[in-house]
Amino acid sequence: MKKLELYTGMEQGRPAVGIRLEGEASAQDLLDLWQPLCDDNELFKSYAAGNHAACRGCLHNCCQTAYVIPDLISFKKMAAHFNLTYKEFLTADFFDAEKLEAGIIRMRPNPCIFLQDNICSIYPLRSLICRFYICCQLMGDSEQLIYSICWSGSAATQLFAEQEGLINSKGSGALSSFDLMFKRLMDEYRFDPRVQLFLQADDYRDIPLSAFTATSV
Repeated sequence: MKKLELYTGMEQGRPAVGIRLEGEASAQDLLDLWQPLCDDNELFKSYAAGNHAACRGCLHNCCQTAYVIPDLISFKKMAAHFNLTYKEFLTADFFDAEKLEAGIIRMRPNPCIFLQDNICSIYPLRSLICRFYICCQLMGDSEQLIYSICWSGSAATQLFAEQEGLINSKGSGALSSFDLMFKRLMDEYRFDPRVQLFLQADDYRDIPLSAFTATSV
């Protein structure tokens, strides 16, 4: 039996995608399995043309308004891609300056700073929250698995930046109710031991999925 596989089912009366995990697998294994869904024309997608289309070129894509706090592995890879130190990367106009002042590492939105001609210009390096979002319904346990991985990675970025003196967690900038919600999530996850996996990892292959689920999903 494969150690990791996708399956389809129904969740809340809608077609949904689920993940089955048997044995050991890494976050990279899941990403490799997940990526083809972006080009899947049969999968039901809420915002796709006719609900069945590839994600590429979608005019309603999440890149227009997404609230992205990159996971730590993506953050480091993007900085290296642009040949910037982490401090230079944070202050090089890729991030929302007002949110940074408030202590939140949010990529510049409306649209995403990396969206060019409706295509992601850093596609292989994009953050986990971008990789996993394909506007389709997920089975409950599978959604929680992905949610936990993404937020652990984002919380690791926040914690890393604080430890390196790159941001002030008690920033003075104004926060919207949406910002406060994300800040609470970061605070909730910062003491999660799974955040340490991202702080210690060099690549997604170093992140074991077993740490995010006690039993098979």
